[in-house]
Amino acid sequence: MTPTTVSLARDSSPDVLRGFALWGIIVVNVAYFSTSVSSGVTGDSMEGSGDAVAAFLVQALASGKFYILFSFLFGYSSHYLLRDPVRGRRRWVARNVGLIVLGLLHASLLFIGDILFLYGLLGLALTFFLARSDRVITAWAAGIYGLTVVVLSGLTLLTWWAQSAGFAAEELQGGEYEQAVRAGTYLGSIAPRVELWLGDALFLVFFQGSLTFVAFLIGVLASRINFLESGRPKGVAKRLMLWGLGVGLPLQLATAAVWVGNELSPSYSETLSLASFFASFVTAPILSAGYAGVLLWVGDVAPRALALLGYAGRMSLTVYLSQSLALSLIFGAWGLGLYQEIPYWGAVLLAVGVTLGLTLGARVWLSFFRQGPMERLLSSWSTLFRGSRGAARRAS
Repeated sequence: MTPTTVSLARDSSPDVLRGFALWGIIVVNVAYFSTSVSSGVTGDSMEGSGDAVAAFLVQALASGKFYILFSFLFGYSSHYLLRDPVRGRRRWVARNVGLIVLGLLHASLLFIGDILFLYGLLGLALTFFLARSDRVITAWAAGIYGLTVVVLSGLTLLTWWAQSAGFAAEELQGGEYEQAVRAGTYLGSIAPRVELWLGDALFLVFFQGSLTFVAFLIGVLASRINFLESGRPKGVAKRLMLWGLGVGLPLQLATAAVWVGNELSPSYSETLSLASFFASFVTAPILSAGYAGVLLWVGDVAPRALALLGYAGRMSLTVYLSQSLALSLIFGAWGLGLYQEIPYWGAVLLAVGVTLGLTLGARVWLSFFRQGPMERLLSSWSTLFRGSRGAARRAS
């Protein structure tokens, strides 16, 4: 097959941001492949200063930041499909149903921390907001964010009360899945993986889903002013950088320091752990905006410097699923069997290496094909429901 010419009309900024987000997502996810399938990295799994530094950096710079960026881009991409209000809406709904199916398969076969199921579910809910006014969308985004802060604050206070009353925290489940990852077979790992995912699914929908949906809504608003295109108002990228790096970064460094310090403390406090984690979670979008500002600014002054990220971004679904496949083979007993065999900092470096390899692979693939294989599959599925030819062609 001969190389396919890339459309010059395609906006590069969303692809670059998606490609960048994939790096942060894998360094967060790798702890659940390499260290603990149920709890990720904790004080018990930090065996030296290298692990502590890695945990601090991942918590401060990555945890909660990159999925917000990814979620913003999901909402932003809605306008590519919905330029045709009727046929585009059919494809949008079909696309989200496809993501739900892929998410169920991903969670069952590879990784319990799947986000595709959540995206598909919330993407269907987003359908009811796509024709609403900016004022209505803004009000919903502010309301959901505010409610999330109130609920998480209430959970922290409830944990403090329970801890003061002498109640012990319930141990996390996942023993059967951990045993399968440690010494079982791949087929034998599927049932306990599904069981563990089902136990966490409701919590993830309400906990992670709230800010995910807020980011969806903000992405829709941004798409209406073509925020990621070259014609955006001057100075926006720099303002995002100032807020993100001047306010968001110090907040994240502070909450990460408290979290890691508490995890390593002999007088560990469940309340302090939750408080620092939740504080990091609800303020993470500020740093996410800073990351976007940096990339947009660099893209304006030196666009070729970010070209490699764009390749991964154009194949973000394929790369995301391939990350899970690669980590499963590296750490699972059915592959290299490195689960809990290497230090956490080494696992983080491995995750970075995996994404570098997949990004280079995406560059090669896209020199021959227009889309990644999973993008092609999802696009073909959604196209079946467009009604007739001529619907939006640039699904991102």
